[in-house]
Amino acid sequence: MSFGQAAVGSSTSASASVSNCGDRPFSFTDVSPDAATNAAYRIETSCATGMTLAPQQQCAITVHFEPNAPGQASGALWLHNTTSTPDQLLTFYGRAVVMTLLNTGSAQLVPSALVLNGLDPYDFRGEANGAGECGIGREIAPGGSCTLKLYFKPQAAGMRQANLVVDAPQLATLAFLTLTGSAIQAASAAATIPVLEFHNSVDDQYFLTADAGEAALLDNGGFGPDWSRTGTSFQAWPRDATDPRALPVCRFFGTPGFGPESHFYTAYAAECAIVRSDPHWIEEGVTFRAMLPLAGVCADGYDTVIRFWKPGTTVIETRHRYVVDAAIANAMQAAGWMREGPVFCAPRA
Repeated sequence: MSFGQAAVGSSTSASASVSNCGDRPFSFTDVSPDAATNAAYRIETSCATGMTLAPQQQCAITVHFEPNAPGQASGALWLHNTTSTPDQLLTFYGRAVVMTLLNTGSAQLVPSALVLNGLDPYDFRGEANGAGECGIGREIAPGGSCTLKLYFKPQAAGMRQANLVVDAPQLATLAFLTLTGSAIQAASAAATIPVLEFHNSVDDQYFLTADAGEAALLDNGGFGPDWSRTGTSFQAWPRDATDPRALPVCRFFGTPGFGPESHFYTAYAAECAIVRSDPHWIEEGVTFRAMLPLAGVCADGYDTVIRFWKPGTTVIETRHRYVVDAAIANAMQAAGWMREGPVFCAPRA
């Protein structure tokens, strides 16, 4: 879980589910935070030491990032278990940011202006609302301090710079702090390709492809007469895209007669590695590229692609589907599909 930057005193949360996708029960031998977990994290989980998950059962984990001091903060939750991969670790990262204005003089300091100027002033924003936060007319006692939350929202790519200027009658000269940030150019929408969804009316499989030739084969019955387009799609980047944030999406299909009669897609490298080593799945390669959500949220200008999982009486009967439309997502949940959460951020065409 990546929480990115968060203001000191704020609270952000992200959730995950742990599912038994196999055909045998397993138990947790130890569910506990790693000893190095930062105090900024609060963990709520229904997964517990000694708990047994039957096939298709799941438990939930919610991690809250609530920093009280600036700086990098990391943590992890151990999920030791009785499976063939017994030492699973859920890790989380975040950074807390805040600016402190300290009165080093012998008299009180009363700011009369807090101004952002310089080369790119509109790329930065300050916020001061609560007690102890800097504000115009708010007194700072000798030796005391106040804090100001700062946010970076770049208007263009490249290195961005501004100045935070503090003025007060008690200051001989203006006090200022240089602010810098590095902005990465978003991938061009013109470079994206459609990812099309097909459905098999006989065995209820859903299939995604960004390959025009593969889509044509399905349209023409090359994979059997039961496949048809659902009419839903989302945008992604081609396999050879160079944007470093557009990650390769691994595609897997269930091992015939043993694994699910379903396709599985993920851009998470760790998840790719886990599924790749699972005999229930056969890797079919990279089919397209997509960006990942941050703390379960996609940035403005991107659609959130949510993964659903349908339990079955056997592993073979389980299914997956990837949904953008909220109405379809609600209908699937009502029909018994399990919502596994956001997995891709799809750029809007």
